[in-house]
Amino acid sequence: MWVEHEDETMYDRILVGIDGSEDAHAAAEHAVDLAATYGATLHCLYVVETRTAYDNAIVEPETVRENLRREGREALARVEAAAETAGVDSIASIEEGVPAEAIAEYADDHGIDLVVVGARGKSAFKTILLGSTTEALVGSGLPVLVVSEGDPRPSANESRESGGP
Repeated sequence: MWVEHEDETMYDRILVGIDGSEDAHAAAEHAVDLAATYGATLHCLYVVETRTAYDNAIVEPETVRENLRREGREALARVEAAAETAGVDSIASIEEGVPAEAIAEYADDHGIDLVVVGARGKSAFKTILLGSTTEALVGSGLPVLVVSEGDPRPSANESRESGGP
């Protein structure tokens, strides 16, 4: 049964975690659609991973960090453009740290109602070594929607007609 509340919506603040992967792109599309449907503000977050060590003789750590920040700015700009096209207010941020911890902290600090993330990040090898950001978030107690690039996306109207949110 669909129940509407006049003075509140299901989601006021949605956070999408971006890492440049195909699944993150799919998650961003879902997040923009949800924000448009519920009139929510979309928070877009790119986290520069700080656990990865680099060989200083090959690449300067600051060079790597700046490259990752540039990649983050580009990925966030794409999501912000999609949000603007959909008429959604968005806020973009780049943080540094362990991605799952940074996302959870951002969600707590900003009163996020829903976190949307891709099922897989950019590096399967890094996931084996460091653990899955998505897995950590799902176990965090936060409301998390996990999206895979191949997931079908019903429109908001289709979802409501089928009894979904």
